[in-house]
Parts: sequence; structure tokens; C-alpha cells
Amino acid sequence: MTTRFRSTLVSAAAAALVLPFLAALVGAAPAQGSSPRPHGVAMYKVEKHVDLSGEIPDNFVDTTLSCYGGDDVLDGMWRVDHVDQADPPATNGDERDVYVSASYGDAANPGLWHYRITNYADGDAQLKLFLTCIRGQVDRAWGHTHDIVLSDQKSTTWSNMQTGTGVQVVFNSSFCQAGQLAVAPGFNLSDDVHRLRVVSSYNAIDLLTWRWGFIVTDSGADLVLSQRCLQVKTAAGGNGPHAHNLLNARRPAGDAWVGESLTSGPQEVRISCDDGVDGKRYQDYKAMMATFYLDNPSHSWFLGMDPRPKSRAYKLWWDGSGTNGAYLSTLCIRTTTGKQIAP
Repeated sequence: MTTRFRSTLVSAAAAALVLPFLAALVGAAPAQGSSPRPHGVAMYKVEKHVDLSGEIPDNFVDTTLSCYGGDDVLDGMWRVDHVDQADPPATNGDERDVYVSASYGDAANPGLWHYRITNYADGDAQLKLFLTCIRGQVDRAWGHTHDIVLSDQKSTTWSNMQTGTGVQVVFNSSFCQAGQLAVAPGFNLSDDVHRLRVVSSYNAIDLLTWRWGFIVTDSGADLVLSQRCLQVKTAAGGNGPHAHNLLNARRPAGDAWVGESLTSGPQEVRISCDDGVDGKRYQDYKAMMATFYLDNPSHSWFLGMDPRPKSRAYKLWWDGSGTNGAYLSTLCIRTTTGKQIAP
């Protein structure tokens, strides 16, 4: 049976979530005198199916995925759905033998995401690639709109990586400032010969800094880590002029992680914005960013995740040895802005 619990040891991250949702307030606007006067915030996901052979050269893909024109990526991710085992034991490998060497945002285009993935198993592999996107402007209402404000891409390089378990890389917290949220976290390995796998990816408790953990299987490559900063307050516009806040919350356990006990083998684990005793307050929030932390990375695998309107579905694998905890959290954004405030 799956158990849920709060972890005081790793109460730190929040991030994430999701997807396609065209918010209300797109039709006739209420009377000008009504209060408050929010705008809809449109968020959605984009996805792409990828097939990889078990043989060179068709076991590798270098591809991109984009939000609709003018919109911004908040999170890019993948999910390894299946690796064929048509003739065991002649066929070796499973979903754990699919390695992602790059998943990162384009420096010049905030709506474009890059992926490089290699299938080292003998059987064919099926994958999905995903983006969660936010429209570049809030919905037009009361005769005006507001731009969503996203920073330039910020990056740092981890040089000459050495083998190790759960090596943690911490971004400089000055990348994002008060009033911003760290978004679009990505990584880009310097080549596709070296291998690494992600064992943790999460936002620090202040929501300004992204943190990664990797298992490096062979030394020597460089890794570029990147992120952008989403301004909580929209650009100025309308009467006044004025601005609005993008209402957001760590879910479903505030500044703590939700702990899940994994079972042996591959499995899907989900958390939602409206989980928990206060979930009804977050039914109109969308999970735009997601975070996770594996407490036994030598025996646990992250196989990707699928963004869904109110939730994130993680695909994880535990081999049955040692501890089996997975700690999850999301950052949810409301589908309507807050009230009018000073710009």
C-alpha cells in the first residue's frame, strides 16, 4: 500500500506543473465597475511521440519541441513508455537503459526546448516528450491585457564531472530575485558518449534556485545547467496603469515534500494541486512545474513524467533493494490572476 508522509529532512522544494488549460474570462467581460477584475491565465501542454531503435544509428534522437508562437516554456520533460522485449533472454535492457543527455530551453527562444536521447537497450523504445507552456499575455478583459514577464536564460557549467552517486549541483541563488520563480530548468551534456541519469530535480524552498542531482556513470564530460525566472507580477497595463500577480502555491504539502513508498518494478506515482485536506482551494490551479527526489538513487530510477491539468504523473522504478522513498512536490499556478495592484 502506498503511504504518504511529510519529510522534515528534505522539506525543500516546490516546483512545477502543468498544462493545457484555457482559463475562463475569455468572452464577454463583466461590468466595468465589478471587483475584483482578474484576467485568465492560459496554460497548456505540448507533446510528441518518439520511437528509437535498438541499433545504431536509429537508437538516437536530437529533436526539439515548441510552445505556440509567442508563448513560453515553463517546464520541459520526457517519459520512457516502453522498451520492447520481443525475444528474451536474447534481448537485453529495459526502460532504465534509455539515457537523456540533454533536456534544456533554447537561449534565444523561450518557447523552444531541445532534447537528445539514446536507447542503449537492444529492443525498440517508445517515448513521449512534453512541454508545459504559459501564454505570453493574460487573456484580454476590460479593454486591455498584460504581458507575462520571463527573464533571459541563465546558465552555469559543471566541468569535468566525476563518477559518484547523487551528486548535487546547486545554482547560485542570485539567478532569480525576490518576486520571481525559477522555471525552465534544463541540462545539456557536452557529448552523447558519456552517460548520466537524473536522480533529483527540485526548486529550493525560496523558489528562486533550482537544484539537480545526477548519477554520473563515467567521468570527463561537462554539463551546462540552465533556468529562467518568471516574474510573479505581470507587466503594467490598463487603467492606472496597474498589474496583477500570478497566484501560485507549493502543492500539495506546502514547503514539505510528499513521500511515496515505491513498490518493486516500474510504476506511476501521481500528485495533484488539489490533493490534501485543503485541496478544494486549489481546484482552479494547474501544475506547471514538478520536482522529485529519490532517497536511494543507486536502486531507484526516474523514467520521466507526464504533465496533466492538475497533476504530475511520475514514472519511477525501484529494483527492490534498500530504501524505497520518492519525495515529490509541485508548483501550481492559478488559471486567473489576482486583483489589480500597483505595477
